[in-house]
Amino acid sequence: MCETKIVKTPVNAEKFLFKLLEAYRPKCRKVLELLLEMKRRDFSASGEHEKNGEDIKLDPWDVLYYTQVYKSEYAWVDEAALREFFPLEHVKSAILSIYEEFLEVWHEDVEFYAVRSATCPADHVIDERELFGHFYFDLYPHKGQYSHQCVDLLRPSYIFNTATTTNNGNSQQILPASINISNLTPSLDKDNPSLLLFREVETFFHKCGHIFHCILTKSCHSLHSWAWSAVPWHRGVKQHFLEVPSMMFENFVWCLEILRKLSLNVSYGSCISNNAIDALSKSRFLMTGYLRCKYLARVLYNLKVHSGLGPEYKFDGKMYIAVTLYNVMTKKYTGIALTAVSFVAASWFHLMMGYNTGYYDLFSHFEDFLLENRSVIDCDLGRKYRDAILLPGATLNGNTMIRNFLGRDASNDAFLRRIFNK
Repeated sequence: MCETKIVKTPVNAEKFLFKLLEAYRPKCRKVLELLLEMKRRDFSASGEHEKNGEDIKLDPWDVLYYTQVYKSEYAWVDEAALREFFPLEHVKSAILSIYEEFLEVWHEDVEFYAVRSATCPADHVIDERELFGHFYFDLYPHKGQYSHQCVDLLRPSYIFNTATTTNNGNSQQILPASINISNLTPSLDKDNPSLLLFREVETFFHKCGHIFHCILTKSCHSLHSWAWSAVPWHRGVKQHFLEVPSMMFENFVWCLEILRKLSLNVSYGSCISNNAIDALSKSRFLMTGYLRCKYLARVLYNLKVHSGLGPEYKFDGKMYIAVTLYNVMTKKYTGIALTAVSFVAASWFHLMMGYNTGYYDLFSHFEDFLLENRSVIDCDLGRKYRDAILLPGATLNGNTMIRNFLGRDASNDAFLRRIFNK
C-alpha cells in the first residue's frame, strides 16, 4: 500500500517513524520518571510499599491516572471542572458557525442540515443559495451502536446523465449526504444540558471536518467522491490524505478565539477565562512523550505484521507470535510492560479494517502544511482551502492539492521543528 502514497516504501515509513521516536523517547523517559515519583509519593504517604516490601513500578493504568493528577495540580487543568463550559448544544452551534464562517457555507439549524453557499443571489433569496449537500447528527450512544465517533457516507457526489433514459440528455449533480455517529456524554437528566469533556469537543470538531470534506466535494463520478477509503473497497479520497483536512481543523480548538466561541457556562453566561484558556493551551503537549511513543509502537507493530506472512514475526533477532510481539514492542518503545496475558491489539479496530500498512498516515501528515499559516478565521484562506483541498475529493492526488494550496510540495519540516523544539 505504501507505493501509492507520499511515503512510497515501507522503509521510508519506518525511517520517518524512528525519527519521531528519536524525539519522543527522551520526553517519554522524563514523563515516566515524574509519574513514578508521584506514585512513590502516594505509596510513601500510605506506607503501602513498606508493608508489601515491593519495589514501586508504573503499570499501564497508572500513566493516565497520574497524568491527570499532574495536569490538575501543576498545570491547573481540571478536565472535569472544564465540562461546565462545554454544553453540547452550544458547542454544536459554535462548531458549525466556525465552519460556516471559515468555509463560507451556511446551514439550517436543525438536526438534519442543509449546507449552502454563503453567497446570496442578487435578490437575496436564501433558498436560492447554492446547495452543497446534507448531513445528519446522531450524537448520543445507543444500544449496539459503533463505540466511538465516526463519519459515514450516505450518498456520494456525482453527475447523473439522463441521456440514457431521456432524449434531452440533461445532466444533474447528485448532492452528497453523510452522517456523524457519535457517543458524546449525554445529560443525566432532561433539565440539565449535556456537558462535554474537552477531548470530546476536540474530536467532535475533527469529525465535523470530515462532514464538510464530504459535503463540499464535487466530482463527476461517485468513485472520486469523498468516502472512507480505509474500508476494504477502493474508492473515495486516498487513504494518505483522508485525515489531513480534519486534523488541520482539529488544531483550531486550541486557539484563543475559537475557545471563546466554543465555551459557555450556561449558569453565568460567560465563556472560559483567559487564564483557563492559557493553561489549557499550554497543557496540549504536556506529558505527551509516553502517549506518542505508545502510538508509534502501535504503528510500527502495524507495519511489521502487515509486512510478514506470520504466524511468527522477527523482531530484534527473535521470532514472536502476534500477541507476544505487540507486548514486546510496546515495552521496548515505551518502557511500560503490558499485562502478560493481555492482547490490546485485539480491540484495535483500525488494524484489520483496511488501514493495513497505512496507519502511519494518521501521524505523519496531521498538521505539517498549516503550522506556518496561523490565521484561524480567515475567509480568504478558508475559500482557498475549500476550493483547493476539499472540493476536488479524489479527483486529484494529495500532493497536487497541497501544491495548489501552498504553492509548494508537501513537507513535514514545520511538524518536526516543533517536535524537536527547534
